[in-house]
Amino acid sequence: PKILDCSRESVLMSIMQAAELGLEPGGALGEGYLVPYGSTCQFIPGYRGLISLARRSGQIISIEAHLVREGDEFDFSLGTNPQLTHKPVFSEKPAEMRAVYAIAFFNDGSTQFEVMVKAEVDAIRKRSRASGSGPWVTDYEEMAKKTVVRRLSKYLPLSPELSRALEIQAMAEAGDFGDGCAPKVTHDDLN
Repeated sequence: PKILDCSRESVLMSIMQAAELGLEPGGALGEGYLVPYGSTCQFIPGYRGLISLARRSGQIISIEAHLVREGDEFDFSLGTNPQLTHKPVFSEKPAEMRAVYAIAFFNDGSTQFEVMVKAEVDAIRKRSRASGSGPWVTDYEEMAKKTVVRRLSKYLPLSPELSRALEIQAMAEAGDFGDGCAPKVTHDDLN
């Protein structure tokens, strides 16, 4: 309902950004969202949208993002032979999240992963201008997945659409709604 308080221009610009990226705003797919900030509407790609865009490079089979909860068996190592093992413990009442990771599977059989502990996710949340409202409050775990997928994307082959989606997200996090032009954002600005 708060989108009705946004300017028509910003709503139109947000819908155009979603169309430019080929992502559906809202809906069950979770590819992106129209988010009102006062009288300005901003399109923000969701983590499923980022995954969809990454797959468009043609080099990635799939990307997954998972939560690691207290009690899960979880181990990873880096270096010349990176490894990641996760055996979740299922229960009726999920335990507290302690980490989150994303893993990309490439056509050549290789993988790339990124792991973030809860404190790292919380540090990024704290820098967000929407840290006390919206999806960081209502959908924390989904935002944690999106955060680690964004960080993983630094190591992925970028399609033009994924690059643009990351730029849009960086602008939204910074509170810069822009004029519809592509911002000057580097990979270092994306977390």
